[in-house]
Amino acid sequence: MKCHVPGPNVKVLGRTVHALARFGDELYVESLADCVLLRTLNAAESAYAVVKFSKNFFSYFNYNYYSTEDNEGLKCKISMKSALHTFKSPTHMDKQVENLEIKLDPESCKLIFQLRCKHGIVKTHFVSILDCKAMQAVYTKDLVPNRITSPHKILSEALSNFQSSDDQVTVEVSSQNMLLRNYIDTLADLSKVIRTQVTLKPAEFDGYTIGADTMITFTLKEFKALLAFAEALSLPIQIHFETTGRPVVFIVHNGSTFEAHFVLATSKADNASQITTQNTTHNERTKRKDVSSSNHSARKKPNLNTDISKCLEEDSHLFNFIHIPEEHPVAVSTDGNVGNNNPQIENNMDCDVILPSPTAKALIRRVFKRCFEQTIDLTNIQGTVLAEDSDPDT
Repeated sequence: MKCHVPGPNVKVLGRTVHALARFGDELYVESLADCVLLRTLNAAESAYAVVKFSKNFFSYFNYNYYSTEDNEGLKCKISMKSALHTFKSPTHMDKQVENLEIKLDPESCKLIFQLRCKHGIVKTHFVSILDCKAMQAVYTKDLVPNRITSPHKILSEALSNFQSSDDQVTVEVSSQNMLLRNYIDTLADLSKVIRTQVTLKPAEFDGYTIGADTMITFTLKEFKALLAFAEALSLPIQIHFETTGRPVVFIVHNGSTFEAHFVLATSKADNASQITTQNTTHNERTKRKDVSSSNHSARKKPNLNTDISKCLEEDSHLFNFIHIPEEHPVAVSTDGNVGNNNPQIENNMDCDVILPSPTAKALIRRVFKRCFEQTIDLTNIQGTVLAEDSDPDT
């Protein structure tokens, strides 16, 4: 094979390689009589991409330049990293590269990319061929009941509402609308997950044909990659799909020079975790409220004695300064009646001061009773006391 790619088309080829690099680690190149095919497959075999470049995409095209047989073209597999190294910056390649020549060296088994840049600069990349074989995926896109043609901007803006941690997206279509929401595993903690849902009306699409209401789930990484590819080329996206378990096909083409198919495997969404009705939302909120209440009750009832638990319920702080009212001396009259030396005590009872609970006071005095005992016994002191206590209460 030998072909020449003009400068403006080198940018398209570079963006194609960068888009395929987000799908797989190996690039399959195959030349036919009327086109060149670039294919790749991810490691999980759940995403497949193929891009077809027609003969009019090239300024010169010979599919069996080095072949001895007329009906045999190039079939090889190369590393995707090597292809990325050739197209490092596709954004500015159309301004720097005047022509790109792709040819096969049969003696060294290498695929040669020769870029002729401005000011007479020539860059040559020799890419080793890993294997001489082609790859083909089996899928259908013509007989599916559901077909949607969407501008790339609509889907890109819808996906901008999702979190970067979301791995899969669920698409639910009906004749009235399309729902996009992030897929949530049933084992995930719902209190730590953000649920996102975007509703799109048929009027927002260029074409909207739904033959059967369907809900499919596919990976979000490859979906964003093909959206970025369509956005870079300013082309719409065609979506063809059937039902759950059947692949969904995304098509990006310009009608004359190239056509790209991105095929993603679909899985069945778990209805128990994906239903977005108000009843489900209410049940989830009630469940979280019950869990929070049970956790609060568990924290509020520690495994302690009854008196200590009662004290902790009255004051949740373990180390808290509690005001204990000062005890006043009580005088006993000669007739045996108990009297009060301070006549203002009764008046203090009418104030707004809230005294501590007697139970808590008695408990604190019992726990810290050594703090209220006198440290000096005056009867055991021999001799004359030179400095007496100024306050008899202390």
